[in-house]
Amino acid sequence: MHEADIPRPRRSQHEDRQVAGGLPVRVRGRRSGESTAYFDGTPDQVGRIRDWSQNATGLDPVEAAPVGLVVSEFVTNAVRHTASGGRYGRVKVSVEVLPGTVVLVSVTDDGPRPGRRTTVPRLPERTEDLYPGGRGLLLVAAVAEKWWWTGLYGGPLTVWALIDPHHDLVR
Repeated sequence: MHEADIPRPRRSQHEDRQVAGGLPVRVRGRRSGESTAYFDGTPDQVGRIRDWSQNATGLDPVEAAPVGLVVSEFVTNAVRHTASGGRYGRVKVSVEVLPGTVVLVSVTDDGPRPGRRTTVPRLPERTEDLYPGGRGLLLVAAVAEKWWWTGLYGGPLTVWALIDPHHDLVR
């Protein structure tokens, strides 16, 4: 194989995206303090995405931990319940540090799986069951100042959270 035959990372016409096999595609933020990246929608990427989101805040590890928890839960739900977890699926993750070091995070999925309805995130009605899942959004609600979702039926869904890393979790 000649050097000319080796694929090189491509840059878009705007030079703000780089496509390289296996690596997240990063998009330069429109505002200062904003970081956005696309990741493969596979379960083994959740830890990598959590680490990336914590690093994107620029905060120390203890302050960034709530951001990692929330992003990890949102990404896990996208991979489990949407087309993001299918073949060629991906998730878009954005982290923006707002004035006062409040962090706005969002995770956008690829929409519903083929032949299935859109599922929206909601807090479980009962938590005393022994079922091992379904409590992650309760953690998000405890850690985030506010969380919500946006999207259209049948299309991608974006889940958002505002996190104050200096907020006392003991209420």
